[in-house]
Amino acid sequence: MKKILFVLLVMIISAFSFPAFAHEGREVGDYVIVFGWRIEPAYAGLYNGPEFTVETHEDEPVEGLEGTLSFMVHFGDQSKMLTLYPMSGEPGHYTADLLPTRPGDYSFHIFGTIGDLEVDEMFTSADGDFSTIEPAADLQFPVLEEVDVTALQAQIDELRAQIEALASE
Repeated sequence: MKKILFVLLVMIISAFSFPAFAHEGREVGDYVIVFGWRIEPAYAGLYNGPEFTVETHEDEPVEGLEGTLSFMVHFGDQSKMLTLYPMSGEPGHYTADLLPTRPGDYSFHIFGTIGDLEVDEMFTSADGDFSTIEPAADLQFPVLEEVDVTALQAQIDELRAQIEALASE
């Protein structure tokens, strides 16, 4: 009985000792691509970036793909090419820098070649395998005060009128 309790205790401690990584894995030809955010959960307005690894089915990392793959981010009807670069000291691990400005679902398009294989893959946070971008307000403390845009615009208009009056004197 003590042995069973010990094994259960070790399993429970192990489950909470390692960080959970929410990444999507996918077979692409003779390769496995695992994709997600560098930091999860991901928040709007906080520096982050997408990351992925590429390995063969024999767990061998694939290097040099920053020259053969292109990487594009999509949000709603907007898209932007990102600069892909290898992670230093981690063969087969690639990333790009991104500061997501709005909460919601982001999609990433990886295209080009891995060796002789044509690659055209889309990874989407809406699928639930990696984090959607959460509002930064979930982390902020103390709560920011609301800005009265109408009052600010009235002050700006008043200052413009005063400047114009001074300029005409």
